[in-house]
Amino acid sequence: MSAVLLIAIPLLAAFLSILSKKIAPVLLLLVGLANIILIFFVPSGIVIIGGYELPYGINLFFDTYAMISLLVVNGLFFIVTLLNVIEYKKMSSILLVALAGLNGLLLTGDLFNLFVFLEIAGIAAYLITTTNKKPLSTFNYLVMGSVGSVFYLFGLIILYGMFGTLNMMDMIYAIKDSSIAYASLILPFFFMFVGLGVEAKLLPFNAWVKGILKHSNTLSGPMIASVYAATISFVFGRLITNLFQFEGKLLLVVTILLIAGVIIGEAMAFASTKAREILLFSSISQACITILLFVNGIIIWAVYLVIANALSKLVLYLVINKATKETKNDDVDALQGLFAQNILVGIAFTIAALSVMGLPLFVGFIVKLNYLTTLVLMDQLMVVGLILVASLVEGIYFVKLLIKLWFKGTNEIDVKFHISYKLVFAVITLLIVLFGTYTEPLENFDNGIDQVQDQIEVIYNG
Repeated sequence: MSAVLLIAIPLLAAFLSILSKKIAPVLLLLVGLANIILIFFVPSGIVIIGGYELPYGINLFFDTYAMISLLVVNGLFFIVTLLNVIEYKKMSSILLVALAGLNGLLLTGDLFNLFVFLEIAGIAAYLITTTNKKPLSTFNYLVMGSVGSVFYLFGLIILYGMFGTLNMMDMIYAIKDSSIAYASLILPFFFMFVGLGVEAKLLPFNAWVKGILKHSNTLSGPMIASVYAATISFVFGRLITNLFQFEGKLLLVVTILLIAGVIIGEAMAFASTKAREILLFSSISQACITILLFVNGIIIWAVYLVIANALSKLVLYLVINKATKETKNDDVDALQGLFAQNILVGIAFTIAALSVMGLPLFVGFIVKLNYLTTLVLMDQLMVVGLILVASLVEGIYFVKLLIKLWFKGTNEIDVKFHISYKLVFAVITLLIVLFGTYTEPLENFDNGIDQVQDQIEVIYNG
C-alpha cells in the first residue's frame, strides 16, 4: 500500500462520479470508508513520485503525525458526508476533490505542492459554501483565500531564492546548516504564516469566517469548522514544528496576535445572541490557542486540542445547524427549549460544550490542564492568565446557551433528529468522556508523534 492512494483514489472517483450522478453519492461513501481503512495499511516513510530522487522529486511523508491527522480528518469527513449525502448528493464530486486536497495537505513533503493542495482544497471549500446560498459571503471567502494563497506563495518564493529548494526536509536541513542570519528569514516565515492564517481563522486574517459560518448548514458548517479547521491546524503544526522558526520579535508579534485572537473571539461570542455566531467566534478563539501551542513547541497537547475541538465542534454545529434549518432562525431565544423534546441530543451537545470549556470528566479538561501546566513551566504566566480569563468568559456564554436550550420557552420547538445523527452523537460523546476519564491512550501517543528531523538525519547523515 502507498500513501499516494489516499490522494489518487478520491481524485479518480471524482472523475468517475462526473459520468453518472446516480453513482456519485455511492462512490463518495465508499471512497471515504476505504480511505479510513487504507490509512492503517500504509507503511511509514517517504514516498517518491515521478522517479526523481530527493530533493528534486515530488514526495509524500507518512509518519505517526500524518497517520493521526489523516485518521481524524478522514473520519470526520466520512461522518459529515454520511449525514448529508442524500440532501446534498449533487456535491458528491466536489466532496471527493475536497478529500483528495485535504489528504494532500497532510501528506505532502513539498512546500510548492502544499500550495497546490491548498488551492485544490480551497476551491472545493468555496463550492461547498455555495450551499449556504449566500453568494457574496462565498465571494468574500474566495477573495480572502486567494489573498492568503498569494502571501504563502510570496514567502515560498523568497525561501526558494535563499535556499534553492522546495522540498520541506531539504529546506529544514539547509536552514539548519546555513549561515544566513535569522533576521533574513522573518519576512518569508511571516508571509507564509499570514497565508495559512487566513484558512486557520486567525485574527486579523479571518474576515471571511463570519459570512460563511453564520449562514452555514449541516454540510458546510461541520465541514469548514471541524474537518477543514482540523486539517489546516495539523498543517500549521507540521510547518511550525519543523520549518518555521519563531524567535525574538517575530515570536513576540505572533504571540500577541494569537492572544488577541483568543480574547477578541471570546468577547465577540459573549456579545452575540445568535447560536451560529457564538460557535464561530468560539472556533476562532480555539484556533488561536491551538496555533499558540504549536508556536511554543507544545506539540502533543496541541494535537490533542485539535482532535478534541474537532469532535466537539462537529456535534455543536450539526445540532445548531439542524435546528436552525427546521426553525428558520438561529437566535438563541428562538431555539429556547430545543432539548426539552431531544434529551439525548441535548446530552451530547452539553458534553461537547463542556469539553470545549475544559471542565473535568471530559477530554477538553485533560488537554487544557496539561497545556496550561506546560505553559506555566515555561514561565508563560501572562499567557496562562489571559487564557484563563478567556476561558471564564467562554464558560459564561456557553452556560447561558445551555440554559436557554434546555429550559422551555413560550414557544414549542419541534426539531426531529434522524437516528443516524443520534448514533454519531453517541459515539463522539463516548469518546469525549472516555478520553476524559481514561488518559492512558493519550499518554501512549506522546511517544508516537515523531518529527521530520529524525528522517533528515537518516537521509543526510546516514
